[in-house]
Amino acid sequence: MHITIIQGSPRDQANTAKVARFFEKQLTENEAVTATQFLDIRSFNFPNWGMGEASKEDLALFQAALVDADGLLFVIPEYNGRVPGAFKNALDYFRAEYKKKPMAIATVSAGPFGGVNALYDFRDWAHYVEGILSPTKLLVSKAGSLFNEQGDPVEEHFNLNYPKFLDDFIWLTEKIAK
Repeated sequence: MHITIIQGSPRDQANTAKVARFFEKQLTENEAVTATQFLDIRSFNFPNWGMGEASKEDLALFQAALVDADGLLFVIPEYNGRVPGAFKNALDYFRAEYKKKPMAIATVSAGPFGGVNALYDFRDWAHYVEGILSPTKLLVSKAGSLFNEQGDPVEEHFNLNYPKFLDDFIWLTEKIAK
C-alpha cells in the first residue's frame, strides 16, 4: 500500500512538518505500507489560482503522488480558523485525483484546541471533492512542546491517540484499495 503524506504549513519552522515526518516514520515501519511519499507545501511553486503559471514539474510531481497513492494523509495547521491559504491553493490545482481516495486528517495547533476549526474546514473540502474521509481524526494541541530533543512525542494524549488514528487510516485504505 502506498501512502502520500501532505504537509500543509507554509511556515519555515513549522511544527506541522515535525508531526508529518513523525507519521511518515510510523507508516514506513508498518508492514502494510510498502511506500510513502512526502509532499511539503513549502517545496512547491503554486501561485494563487489564476495569478500566474505553476511549475509544470511541480504540477506533475504533485499529481503523480496523488494518483499513485492508495491513501492520502493530510497534516495541516490552523491559520485564522481555517486551513492555510497556501495549502488550499495547492490542493485546488487538482480535483479528479481525490475522488474516492481514502483520506485522513491530523490538524496541528500551538494552542489547546488542536486546530479543530481547520478540521471542520478540511472535512467540508474533502466531501466536496468526493474523497473518503476516515472518521477517526487527530487534533494535535500544543505542538511546540510535543517532541523531546530526540524527536519522540512526549505528550500523553497524542501518544494515546495517534496509533488508533494511523491504524484506522490504514484499515480504511486497505478496504478501499482491494
